[in-house]
Amino acid sequence: MNPINDEIFKAYDIRGRYPEQINEGAARSIGWGFGKSGLIKTDRPVVLGRDMRDSSAPLFEAILEGLNTAGISAIDIGRCTTPMLYYAVNTLEAGGGVMITASHNPAGYNGFKFVRERAIPVSAESGLREIQRESGRAPPRIGKGKNNLTSENITSDYLDFFARRFSIELDRTAVIDAGNGMAGLILPAVLEAQNILHRDMYFEPDGSFPHHQANPLIQENLEDLQAEMLKHPGSIGVAFDGDGDRVGFLDEDGELVPGDLLTALLARRLLEQQGPGTVLYDLRSSRVVPEVVRASGGHPIKTRVGHSFIKGLMRKEKALFAGELSCHFYFRDFFYCESGILAMLRLFEILSESGKSLSSLVGPLRRYARSGEVNFTVTDQEKAMNRVQERFSAGDVSRLDGLSIDFEDWWFNLRPSNTEPLLRLNLEADTEELMRERLAELQGVLR
Repeated sequence: MNPINDEIFKAYDIRGRYPEQINEGAARSIGWGFGKSGLIKTDRPVVLGRDMRDSSAPLFEAILEGLNTAGISAIDIGRCTTPMLYYAVNTLEAGGGVMITASHNPAGYNGFKFVRERAIPVSAESGLREIQRESGRAPPRIGKGKNNLTSENITSDYLDFFARRFSIELDRTAVIDAGNGMAGLILPAVLEAQNILHRDMYFEPDGSFPHHQANPLIQENLEDLQAEMLKHPGSIGVAFDGDGDRVGFLDEDGELVPGDLLTALLARRLLEQQGPGTVLYDLRSSRVVPEVVRASGGHPIKTRVGHSFIKGLMRKEKALFAGELSCHFYFRDFFYCESGILAMLRLFEILSESGKSLSSLVGPLRRYARSGEVNFTVTDQEKAMNRVQERFSAGDVSRLDGLSIDFEDWWFNLRPSNTEPLLRLNLEADTEELMRERLAELQGVLR
């Protein structure tokens, strides 16, 4: 038996500190567990990709040993973004895939993202528990079998995927911060295929993150980008996360545009180009999103938070597009998966053809007053949510994901954190005054 730290198995992936929680021994067992989980089409190889962290190379070798020992062959696509792995699994018709990355987490972390055929995600509710169970049964002598590995270079085809779809002439500078993550590896070639004046920041992949963490939703990580934008008046700012599946945008004033308002902008564009169609949005999003989707001839559907739920519903509904407040953007024409680069090019296309600034495009979407995410430390999450539900039971109550209650002129969602004793609140109202009143009322109940 090979005991593995249960704490590394998260809701959507495996992630932890290297080497204390995740190391080569754990990776061998996890590779075996994936191979024996029943999630993989065993007559097809598994695609392996990895990010730029120092620990990613040895973890690659270890998980390969585990897969091979379980009788699964593999295709190495080298260092890549997570969306590149999704692309490879689909275009190579692989049986599944593993991306070795800790995404936006600090340098001392690493982990694994798993997908089945067609890049169908594996989460706690759709296979991670099976991987965890089988990993604990791994034999002690993993790695004594044949090394069954081939290599594929998909970069040229991947770049062509974007070049075929866009011909952009942008009339302003794009200041792009790759955060020393994997997006910087291919962004130069993506941008060279378009007529886009750009200023590059931290494009060199470096798993030590020497400048800042690669998380575009934390203000301190945007300070260098904002400073550079001041040197280029009227520019647009772009910030990628560590593995390139998430992207944030700053308007010409250096203000981060919320992910739900970007969802509305991108949805409107895609519905104009390819509609009518279905658009998914996570339940923390502003009411402006379904309003814009309906006005553009689309059919909006509210979803739970999390990529595995969204991708599953996208496939079921054959949805055109989906967006999350966290700045994950999913596209039907990208295998129902997220792509930071595709979202960037779509937005550049909107800016190019409209000739408008990002703030002027977003301005009309700021129809409601919002609290932003407010965190509450609680000892019993469910008890606290029940108390809130009782207090606001006159509204339209939903338990789709946490607790959502809608009133005519305001709404809120209260979700438990997966990793901390926290409840996360998002609230929106018709007016600033009403938003503050209701926020204070909720704070009183929760505190």
